[in-house]
Amino acid sequence: MPFDSIYLVYGAVFIAAVFLLEGLYYFILDSREHTKANRRMNMLATGQDPSEVFTSLRRKPRGRLRSWGILAAPLIWYEENLTKAGMTLSLPRLLIYMFAASGFVTFALFVVLYNSELPNILATNAACILVGLLVGWGLPTVLLVNKKARRVAAFGEQLPDTLDTIVRSLHAGHPIASALNLVTREMPDPVGTEFGIAVDEMTYGQELRQALDNMGDRIGHPDFEYVIVAINIQHETGGNLAEVLSNLSKIIRDRFRMFQKIKALSSEGRMSAYVLTALPILTLVGLSVTAPDYYGDVLDDPIFWPVMGIAMGLLLLGIFIMWRMVNFRV
Repeated sequence: MPFDSIYLVYGAVFIAAVFLLEGLYYFILDSREHTKANRRMNMLATGQDPSEVFTSLRRKPRGRLRSWGILAAPLIWYEENLTKAGMTLSLPRLLIYMFAASGFVTFALFVVLYNSELPNILATNAACILVGLLVGWGLPTVLLVNKKARRVAAFGEQLPDTLDTIVRSLHAGHPIASALNLVTREMPDPVGTEFGIAVDEMTYGQELRQALDNMGDRIGHPDFEYVIVAINIQHETGGNLAEVLSNLSKIIRDRFRMFQKIKALSSEGRMSAYVLTALPILTLVGLSVTAPDYYGDVLDDPIFWPVMGIAMGLLLLGIFIMWRMVNFRV
């Protein structure tokens, strides 16, 4: 009996579905871990070895990727976002999950639309591939960027309270290393885990400056750069670090309040921009579903695609202008 190659396709789809489910499981698991008070302390409380906890939470340096040159720029971007999002998922696993999701969605759409009465099979295949890429690559990328942004924002919101904790410890006569260790026990995520990784790095031989610089690279919050500079200067030249950090905490807290006030005042404009951005897309999808001949009858017109290109360009220009109007640089 000859071997039917369709079984290879079925096997590939099955493997893609398995990877897709595994990726969803790890993404949900990482999200649930971040809701806990302090992921590092919870891992240590379960009896795990401190070195294993440190290894699992601290991502490997990106030096090997940077040696690849400009070709590795997308991979470095994903690696940096995974680090700033606080996810333990490795970059190769993420790429496998995204490839698997793209292949599975593309094949599923192709099977559904293969026997349909759509006029152009090439356009149908192209649409299936496009939707597969959007779901398999676009959606995880958007979720990753959003997760990173929320974690960095949470770090900045917790930073003034963190500095107050360090100041109280310094006033009590503790050295800076003990003050940082106090933060790892008292503060929730993401501050607690990030400072815990820095303390572990110092425990395993790194200097204070290098450990703080590594944490600045991992979190990527601009306000924390001032903290790094203040601690490094005091560590080298001396001075009243408690007073400097206390003043810095007040400044960061006042800036955060100002940002929140600006965000509240611009909320109506941002909501209007969201609605105006989504309305053309929803209208296009609605017409395609309820009246497929509305655009189908003119697809072969030579002027249709140039007009659609101009309309899309104007839409993107309008979205960019609205985005600039409702996002203020302070």
